[in-house]
Amino acid sequence: MINKKGARLHRLTGKIFFSGMTGVFITATFISIAKNIPFLFMVGFFSYYLTCSGYRVLYLKKQHMNQRPAFTDWLISCTGIISGLALTAFSFIWFMQRGMWGMVPLSFGVFCFLSGVKDIRRFYKRPANKQHWFFTHGARMGGAFAATVTAFIVVNVQIGSFSWLLWILPGVLIGLWTGRILKGYRRIFEGNRHGKNLSTVTESI
Repeated sequence: MINKKGARLHRLTGKIFFSGMTGVFITATFISIAKNIPFLFMVGFFSYYLTCSGYRVLYLKKQHMNQRPAFTDWLISCTGIISGLALTAFSFIWFMQRGMWGMVPLSFGVFCFLSGVKDIRRFYKRPANKQHWFFTHGARMGGAFAATVTAFIVVNVQIGSFSWLLWILPGVLIGLWTGRILKGYRRIFEGNRHGKNLSTVTESI
């Protein structure tokens, strides 16, 4: 995330991150089935959907020129929608059994569902911005990174009855940070489009 975007090191570390998240998804799925933990099962799909959609959009850079999605893209997006619906439905069970803990699967589910719907909409209606892939890539990979940070925190930190907040706050804070970074790049692209001095625009990030 801190490497120069598009540089060789950025691409290399990105592939390492994708491979690592693939390993996390496989092991999480196995553990959730073996130990009968439905929430872990759904969260595994949630985080891996963000990873896959963020990685796969690099191959959809010409959607603004009517590039058609492949079967893999449909599969990833539909998985996101289904995972989102499953987490949202599961949240009602937790609201009844665990109170505010229901906010965790609800927030994950709504975000996952809306992201999947956004993917499908883009398949039918081409993006107007040719840098659409850049912002989707940054947002989704940022979300996947937030998922790993959240997993680390919830395992190692406890704050009593408010521990459910540890599942949500990291994603919110990292989301705000990622959004600020992407907003800076948006200004750069806009400055380039209107012939502004890029060095001046870059300093405002």
